[in-house]
Amino acid sequence: MKNVALQALLLAAVGGLLIAAVANAGANLAARGIPTSFAFLDHVAGFGINQSLIPYSPLSSYARALLAGLLNTLLVSALAALFATLIGFAAGFARLSGHWALSKLAALYVETVRNIPLLLQLLFWYVAILAPLPGPADSLSLPGVLLNNRGLNLPAPNFAPGAAFVAAAFLAGAALAYWRRRSGGRRSMATTALLLFGPALATFFVFGRPIGLDFPVYDAAVNRFNVEGGLRLPPEITALVLALSLYTGSYIAEIVRAGVNSVPRGQSEAAAALGLKPAQARKWVILPQAMRIVTPPLISQYLALTKNSSLAAFIGFADLMQVSGTILNQTGAAVQVIALDMVIYLALSLATLGLLRLYERRFHWGAAR
Repeated sequence: MKNVALQALLLAAVGGLLIAAVANAGANLAARGIPTSFAFLDHVAGFGINQSLIPYSPLSSYARALLAGLLNTLLVSALAALFATLIGFAAGFARLSGHWALSKLAALYVETVRNIPLLLQLLFWYVAILAPLPGPADSLSLPGVLLNNRGLNLPAPNFAPGAAFVAAAFLAGAALAYWRRRSGGRRSMATTALLLFGPALATFFVFGRPIGLDFPVYDAAVNRFNVEGGLRLPPEITALVLALSLYTGSYIAEIVRAGVNSVPRGQSEAAAALGLKPAQARKWVILPQAMRIVTPPLISQYLALTKNSSLAAFIGFADLMQVSGTILNQTGAAVQVIALDMVIYLALSLATLGLLRLYERRFHWGAAR
């Protein structure tokens, strides 16, 4: 009982200090004519944003500007997390390879990239690599991809009437495959693939191929100043995704290498004794055990990646922090804007942590079963 009373007294003291601090800050702000409410969010922003996933103009509100910046942050974080995972796992397994040159190249990448500050890498990609690229007329090209000083142009999905039916058929096939697997039905890869993709493919052809790809092309007769079609990632996004992916991927590579090395060597020998090939042993024996060790530090890397995306302000990309800085300078509502940023980043981190924890519990449950 005494401990409960002491804890309640401590909580009351901390709460009182917080209330006093808020009241004092409000009084000081009011005395200096600085706004203390969030009413400014409904005012006209009056500034443009170079990249927005939603309709936005200078006549939009500050709240919409913040939303556009938040969506840009989510876009960059999602792309960088995907590429960092692929790069990190590839480099981690390359370091464990018996091929001497491949192992040393992976080690060189890891030790070089993770020991150079992220901001310096970001400026390197933006200023030294992307800025000197040729114009749209002389774009560097790969199949379906064009790269120039206006950005990276990728194929974009093109949806015609009937695409929703294809999506619904795919979801129905996925549900059927999952139900069959859970009910103890046949689990061959061919049967699962047929159930998963069969309904969607049939619907795809029945409705006249309503889903396609819009490829970027340069046609001087149509637009000699830029590439038409496809999805264009401006140089700022390209540089940011490259820097974040390579930097975070170098840490993920070390995490993967350490996780695989933590699995006792006897597991590999037992797999070989059972007749499993090295690739099968890695997939079915080594990796499931390593992932239980790898997942917690991986979560930390994804959280750090989301927060590191705030460096976009240094190259002029309109992420959440860059937009917030502009709003702060125009309105003077420093406390409110900073508080909003803190709450948003905290919510993003908690949401990312929650999703990865769900995966971790599911993975452990599957391994234990």
